[in-house]
Amino acid sequence: MAKFIIGIIIGVLVIVFMVQNVQTVDIQFLTWTFQIQRAIMILIVFVVGIGIGWVVKSIGYRKKRKKKEREEDEEKEEEK
Repeated sequence: MAKFIIGIIIGVLVIVFMVQNVQTVDIQFLTWTFQIQRAIMILIVFVVGIGIGWVVKSIGYRKKRKKKEREEDEEKEEEK
């Protein structure tokens, strides 16, 4: 429940930050140049950051689960 409340607070802060930054900015990436509202750029970066965090967390969870399964298999083999 605490994570949910913290997530809501962070989301509200991001929205407030976005509303206060509606100016258009120039973005340059490699050879591309384009204009985008700063608020949209902030939203994109926020969503990408959440996605990357989710992927990293799920990779760590999978590694822990595989390690635990291996340890359980080793314990079963030792019992035999």
